[in-house]
Amino acid sequence: MKETPFARTPTSDEVRLLQLPPGEPVFELHRTTYTASGTVVEYAMGVHAASRLAWEYDFKVPDSAKGEKGQQ
Repeated sequence: MKETPFARTPTSDEVRLLQLPPGEPVFELHRTTYTASGTVVEYAMGVHAASRLAWEYDFKVPDSAKGEKGQQ
């Protein structure tokens, strides 16, 4: 999985839809999930109000290198 998070100035539509106060930035996240062989199985993009964002990760990622040549 690859995630690219960044903050930016919102568009006028995002200000309206997210009901943002003046000067509020947004947090944008792009996520691409791959199989062990490299096939993309998910692409997601989210735009969030920065002041209402909380992010936490709690998951196990299998060792995709296990079983490849030269790896134990």
